[in-house]
Amino acid sequence: TTFCYRTPVGEQIMGNEDIDKFRIPTRPLDPNPVPPRRPTYFLQEDIMKLPKEIRNIMAGGLAGMIAKTFVAPFDRIKILYQISSARFRFTEVPSVAMKIIKTEGMTALWKGNTATMIRVFPYSGIQFMVYDRCKTFLLKEQDIDYARRRAKDPNAAKPKWGLTPKESLVSGMIAGGISVVCTYPLDLTRAQLAVLRRHKDPAVNMSFYRVITDNYRNRGLIGLFRGITPTVLGILPYSGIAFAFNEQGKRKIQLLTGRDLTTVERMQCGAVSGLFAQTLTYPLEITRRRMQTIGVVATTGQDAAVDVVGKGHHRAEAQEAALRALHPNRPPSLLAIVSELYAEQGIRGFFKGVSMNWFKGPIAFSISFTAFDIVQMYLETEKEKISRLPRRQ
Repeated sequence: TTFCYRTPVGEQIMGNEDIDKFRIPTRPLDPNPVPPRRPTYFLQEDIMKLPKEIRNIMAGGLAGMIAKTFVAPFDRIKILYQISSARFRFTEVPSVAMKIIKTEGMTALWKGNTATMIRVFPYSGIQFMVYDRCKTFLLKEQDIDYARRRAKDPNAAKPKWGLTPKESLVSGMIAGGISVVCTYPLDLTRAQLAVLRRHKDPAVNMSFYRVITDNYRNRGLIGLFRGITPTVLGILPYSGIAFAFNEQGKRKIQLLTGRDLTTVERMQCGAVSGLFAQTLTYPLEITRRRMQTIGVVATTGQDAAVDVVGKGHHRAEAQEAALRALHPNRPPSLLAIVSELYAEQGIRGFFKGVSMNWFKGPIAFSISFTAFDIVQMYLETEKEKISRLPRRQ
């Protein structure tokens, strides 16, 4: 058989041998095809070569920075209310924000946020890394236990994938306790900066370095851990509840649907976990903020920003004046702080501002947990991805 190939100047007869010259060579089908590698982006391959713990610290730190920056204005207003005797009303939050902007400028809403970023990257990074390490260890123990039971009984039931509520609670408490002890001096400095007024003269303003060095100079190493007792007492249930609710929520969805979670589902799990955790541990947060500031930095007068939230009706003005007097080398004790707060505002004082946490807490936690999951998946290796997904089926 021959084929006719028409050209502008006439016809040319070509045989099969000639046509073969124009055919594109093909390879036989591979019986064991290798799936194509997912595309990589800037520095991704270099970062993926790092140990998993380092990558988790990076992912957790970045997630925490994003979440904290988003809710920083609410945090500053909340701290001002927590250390004052003024009654909290959620409807007055916008007017308090406008007063801060008018007296100190727009950026004052993020005052202390630099200290927050310095603190939150190692804090959040260590927290997520430790939790993921505990989770990995417990899941391996589940596999070992299942293998032992299979060796004795081939018909042994396969356990459901994931941590139990008790395991996720304990893992979260361990992660929170380690991270807060490692980064507490940074949290102390951030809280003290948040209650100080920003002046027009930059030379008068207290810097991050000056605050943290003053704490050390006045009280030594103990001064850098002022208020850590209520902090640890609060972070253990706080972090444990948050991680437990988030982990169990994601586990339930995975077991019901047989697939990985969507971004919206991850945000919903994070929001619910933040709502419960912050509400149940809120009294300890107020105690911690007062211990970090009262008697250590100015909480009244021209150097303090507390007046923007209004004046309260003090039940014992002389006692409060003595309590708030600046004695950086011997600030009031935990018992004195709790007694003063109860005498001043009653039980309600331990929950002042909690409604703001109901608003900002779910937002911060949903952003933090979701951002960590997304960044972690972005930085995981192919081997880690393959080992992660089948376990969720």
